[in-house]
Amino acid sequence: MDRAGAARARRGIQRRGHVASFRRMTKSNPQTVANRADVKVVAEGYAPAELAAGVTIGIRKLIVSRLDLEDEGFPVPPVKGDRVFFGAALDVPTTIIAVDQDHREYLGCYDITVSGN
Repeated sequence: MDRAGAARARRGIQRRGHVASFRRMTKSNPQTVANRADVKVVAEGYAPAELAAGVTIGIRKLIVSRLDLEDEGFPVPPVKGDRVFFGAALDVPTTIIAVDQDHREYLGCYDITVSGN
């Protein structure tokens, strides 16, 4: 990770992004929140041409700064099954289905795919 590049990417996400709540749940029943970080992300839907096998409406792409997650004490990297909540009240749930740690690694960011409302 290039620290200067990561700082630039982080500032860009802060300017353009929206707050999302990352939550790692316990394995107990009922589940409770083990870790939580409310950070800004850049969230996008997929274009119609990208809706191919395995990609359906309701799936979103997120870009999040590793530095922001670390500063909030969230264990990095995020993992499949972690929950991400959106909306004004952070009440729209989604679930991480994939994390690409390599695509934006030099910028200190993760590309995440979530599915849900």
